[in-house]
Amino acid sequence: MTIFELLSNAGMLVANRWRATRTREEESLYRLIQEANFYIWRTGQVYRFEDYLGRAAADRPPAEASDWSGEYSERLTQAREILSRIRDSQQSPSDQHLVQIAIDELEFIRSTGQQDDFYDYLETFYGNPPPVIARFDTRQEAEAWLNNLAEPPSSAHVLVGDDYLELFYFRDRAVRGFERQYTLERFIEAVTSRGFPPPAAVFATRAEAEAWWANQPAPPIWVFVQIAGEHYIAIHHRRIAHSTLHPISILKGWEQEKKRIEEREKEQQAEGSTSDRDE
Repeated sequence: MTIFELLSNAGMLVANRWRATRTREEESLYRLIQEANFYIWRTGQVYRFEDYLGRAAADRPPAEASDWSGEYSERLTQAREILSRIRDSQQSPSDQHLVQIAIDELEFIRSTGQQDDFYDYLETFYGNPPPVIARFDTRQEAEAWLNNLAEPPSSAHVLVGDDYLELFYFRDRAVRGFERQYTLERFIEAVTSRGFPPPAAVFATRAEAEAWWANQPAPPIWVFVQIAGEHYIAIHHRRIAHSTLHPISILKGWEQEKKRIEEREKEQQAEGSTSDRDE
């Protein structure tokens, strides 16, 4: 079983327990457990977590739930205690192992000093564009950077120009690269589903907007602005200290891509139906 399958199966087991919960308090605890799983995926730490699991127990930092601190500490301590009870109640050794993986996810975050980052993720991830870890002027520069990394993240987003690309890395197959997933377009589509909020500022030219955005002393992560009558989303990428402007018209490309995806799915269904009849 690959580490991706292990994390996925552990997440599904926790999700099943979450759906079966009967109290609002327990539901919030199960959500924290599930978000710990998502956090490891979304921050590209799948292989780092795999290496953590591979270390002998004696080489790991002490796994004491009381070491959690900050605003979520009490709930995370309770979540770990619930997981321990669930693990001990399982009859199947494989299910016990999967629950232990969920416990290890919490301990990995805590023992590697990522509590504050995890708390920030809980507060900001769903309301913001996915964070990027680097920016390049060209695809060639991005690929050269990726190929020179000794150990890339298992997944991440980078900017090439102003375009989002998703980094992928499969350590067991020594495969790495980039692909277009229309990440920003999906976010814009979600936050504009009920219409556009009033723009934070209105400009005649893009140059004026860029100057305004670059000189914000404490820029928000994102806002809408208007340039020459067109809506744009302005994004401040805090990790790389870089600001970008993206026209909302990029959604047209995403609409075309969704149509292509739908057509491919119909073709695959048709091929499957033909194959079934032939059998």
